Parts: sequence; structure tokens; C-alpha cells
Amino acid sequence: MFNPAIDRIPVPQALQYEPFSQKYPRLKQAFLQCLAAILPEDVTAVEQTLENDAEILTILLQYLTEVMVFEDRKRNKQFESLLMLFAKGDSLDARAADFGVFRQTLKKGNPNAYPPQPDEMESDRDLLIRALLAPFGFGTTGSRTAYRFHAMTLGERPTISVEKPQANEVVLRYRFADESPVGKVLDAQARCEAPGTGNVSLYILSRETAEGIPSEALLKEVATYLSRDDIELETDVLSVKAPTITHYKIHAKLYGRPTPDGLIDIEPVTAALQEYAQATHRLNGRVDLSMLYFTLQQAQRVVRVELSEPAASIVCDYKTAPYCTGIELEVAYE
Repeated sequence: MFNPAIDRIPVPQALQYEPFSQKYPRLKQAFLQCLAAILPEDVTAVEQTLENDAEILTILLQYLTEVMVFEDRKRNKQFESLLMLFAKGDSLDARAADFGVFRQTLKKGNPNAYPPQPDEMESDRDLLIRALLAPFGFGTTGSRTAYRFHAMTLGERPTISVEKPQANEVVLRYRFADESPVGKVLDAQARCEAPGTGNVSLYILSRETAEGIPSEALLKEVATYLSRDDIELETDVLSVKAPTITHYKIHAKLYGRPTPDGLIDIEPVTAALQEYAQATHRLNGRVDLSMLYFTLQQAQRVVRVELSEPAASIVCDYKTAPYCTGIELEVAYE
């Protein structure tokens, strides 16, 4: 399955726009051809005029080209927001809603505080993962992806009951839990560790703690929810378990040049590393040295990098997740 944390797809050909350097010569040629059909005697003079960037006609044509390029980019961005893998913010909310998936509220805010505290909402990356998993959750559990979807949307499916209080009357009732555990599960992975037995182990990575170890209460909630007759696969025997956390630290030394324009600002580098560490904090996750080097060297003023920790790439299995305990960056100039 597509992983938004590490997987990338190229921008579709339909969304690629013609840059100014290509559009302007084509527009100029089209203008001269049109002029040749109307005033052929003026073509040579106008062509010479367009070679001078200081002429009003040249400035006007260049401006029109810039407007056309801007409009192309604007329309492409608008269309891009309709594609789930490229959508962000409320555009992603709209695309995910097509699959019955809505952004989770991780922590309630306080509108009466000063200043008002907004709700802490699920990130675009996490919402996209759940939306991509949604087609596997239309039925019961059974497949690995279906288990993952139902665990990550814990508590969102209401209990549906049909009652017949009297003749000629049927009542269909949707009942939601009084206290919803929505947003507590960061990730989940299921495996039948003893093939042919139906014994399924489901490992839960939690948002309750920074490193992701779930509480016993959460494990029980997951087991109860996935054991519902409208979710559980009849032939499976489910065991919900806590994962193993692989701790690591990022320690690197960044080298820059001892010039006024060579000073390194480590704040954006640290923020980028934190974003990568958070994205890879998943079951079956991996932290690649190549991605760490890439992230460290994105800053323009970084000449070279010495990465001392981790010493090797960290590759976890389905019941293990990597967790970054800290980021230490040193800066030197040479």
C-alpha cells in the first residue's frame, strides 16, 4: 500500500505546465503569424520591435505570457487538490469524506480560554493513510489492511439495531458510544502468526504516550470493538497486543563555510528531522540513513555531514516501531 511518509509518485502529465521560457517564444510566434494574415507589411518591423525588451509591445507580450503561466499553475493546483495523494487541508477532508472517513479530533480545545485553544486535529498524513485503507474496511476484518483500518478508526462505527415496537412500524437505530476512543490508535498491524489456526495477533501503536505503548484499557477497547459481530471475522481468534519500541537517537555534525553567507541555522534542519522521525514512527517502519543524510543536507549552507547516530538503518517488523528519543546537532565551520 502507498505510504505517504516515504513513497512518492510523479506529478501527472496533465498537471505539468509550460514555463515562461517555452510559452513566450511560442506566443510571440503565434502573434507574428496572426499579424502576417492581417498586416503582412508590418511583420518585419514588429518582429524587430519584439527583440527589444524595452519596447512597450514587448513588455505587454511578456506580461501576458506571465499571466498565462500563472493561470496555468493556478488551475493545475486547483485540479491537483482533487487528487487524494496530492490533496491537503480541507481539500483532503473532502476527498476522504467520499470514503466515509473524517479527520479525527485528537484533543479537545478550550474556546473559553484566553487566547482560545483550538482542537488538536489529525494530521494530513494520518488522515490520508486512513482514507487509503477505507476500501478494505467496507466489510468485516480478515485481511491485514481491514484490521488496520478498523483499529485506526476505533469507535467510529455505530451500533445498528432494528426494532419492531408494533405492527407496521420498524425503527432503525444508530447508537454511538458515550465516550469515544477516536484518535487513540496511531497505527496497527495484524498477522496470523500460526498459519491455519485462525489465531490473529493485532499490535497497536498508541497516541497515549510519546513512544506509542498502549495502555491496558486501550488494548481492551480495541479488542471489544473488533469483536463486534458486524466487524469481527467469525473464523478469527483475536489477541490485541502492545508492540516493541526500538529507540534511537539522531546525532550529527553539520559543516559549513566560515563566511557571512555560510552560517547554518539548525532550527529548520531540526524541524525537518522531527517531521521525518514522526512520519516513520509506525509499526513496520524504517529509518533509512540515506533519508537522514538527505534531510540533513537540504539546508543550502550545509557543505557536508557526519552522522554518528544511528550507525545503521533501522528496519522494524510488523510488531515493532522506531522511536526517536532525541536530536543532537553540532555545527562546525571549515
